Amino acid sequence: MISEKTSDAARRATAIYEEKLRSHLEATNLHAIVAIEPNLGDCFLRQSLSDEIQASRKSHPHRLAFGKRPGKPFLPGSVVLGPV
Repeated sequence: MISEKTSDAARRATAIYEEKLRSHLEATNLHAIVAIEPNLGDCFLRQSLSDEIQASRKSHPHRLAFGKRPGKPFLPGSVVLGPV
């Protein structure tokens, strides 16, 4: 079961994607991966999952970030990049 804190962060990440990123990323970056840090709204767009994780953890080592591929839904079990 996902904690309420994680569920809330996932909702915020989804809102950031829908409101600020979706139209641009789905038109230009369908093969990239974006990590969204839901508290600050920071986003990291990379071509591989490992690059995305590295960028997110470097900038925010103790925060959750949610990863997704533009054009694909956030699903249960989506990549959740957590604190190291």
